Amino acid sequence: MQQNPLDVEDKDDMLNDVCDMIDDYDIANMRELRRFVRNHGSEHNLPSMKVINSVLRSHTGLVRLYFDAVYQERKYGSKIDEETGEIL
Repeated sequence: MQQNPLDVEDKDDMLNDVCDMIDDYDIANMRELRRFVRNHGSEHNLPSMKVINSVLRSHTGLVRLYFDAVYQERKYGSKIDEETGEIL
């Protein structure tokens, strides 16, 4: 059985949702993302990793920036004040 393909807007929405989750849940790499999707994907209405991978494949540079930001915060302990934007 073939699923309905995602249109461009659906793919953009999914990319934004995944980037938000990377930031919100401090996901630092693809392994952590895969585990997050497996354990919490249904709570966030996410499709399978196969579908997510197909969307992320053409945006690896952007996703890498998000992963790197999480990694840097873990390594150096920097967080941003939500109200002021100040680096803590």
